[in-house]
Amino acid sequence: MPPSETNTPAIVIRARAFGDADKIVTFLTRDLGKVSGIAKGAKHSKRRFVNVLEPFTHVTARLRLRSNSDLAFISACELIDAHHAFARDLAKFARASYVLELTDRMVRGREAGAEVYELVRDALTVLEGASATADGLLRAFDLHLLRMTGYEPVLDRCRRCGAVAAAVETLYVHAARGGMLCEGCHGEGRAYVVSRATLERLSALARTPLDAGERSLLELPAGMAAEARAVVRCFFAGNLNAPLSSERLLDEL
Repeated sequence: MPPSETNTPAIVIRARAFGDADKIVTFLTRDLGKVSGIAKGAKHSKRRFVNVLEPFTHVTARLRLRSNSDLAFISACELIDAHHAFARDLAKFARASYVLELTDRMVRGREAGAEVYELVRDALTVLEGASATADGLLRAFDLHLLRMTGYEPVLDRCRRCGAVAAAVETLYVHAARGGMLCEGCHGEGRAYVVSRATLERLSALARTPLDAGERSLLELPAGMAAEARAVVRCFFAGNLNAPLSSERLLDEL
């Protein structure tokens, strides 16, 4: 193998046709961050690229980076896991699409490390086997992604004065301040009251690995899901310049 080529585990985020025979594919890789590449002849391939360039697919990608271009050459891909459940279940497809689309929006170029790749890999694996609504899993994913991309909100104490949440009577969240505020610090502006139960649950989810053996840790009590989603969503607002298509699909389900 030429020294300029790298074999790396990767997850296909998106793919599109390019010309009559090629495809442009964006991967989230373990070793190279987020990489887009061109797969020559992929639309007619009967061996190198059969069923390995679709979104959600987990592969080992052979990539050749080019110093004069952001677009790599995709030499070959070997299948690791195809996640067939997403093609059979619309709800699972919508949740998995949310994971990929949000990651794609939040990760800039090749800045992502192995930690983000492992987060997405684990989220897709757990989502494929999930039988419930998976709201807690998506909120845990959100919070871990915020931390890994440098936007982790402070949810267990006042972001301004440091008062612990347990000692505060009325709890607020403020996106611009990056977390929770107490009644004495929230002041004027776009601060929102949040229930103590929801904030405590989100704080716990932020500490819970997605591959936790006890899956009940990744569930949300009934009636909490909508508030938890609204709280977490506000911390992404400044980085998303347009609504996520996958969120619209989730809203319709």
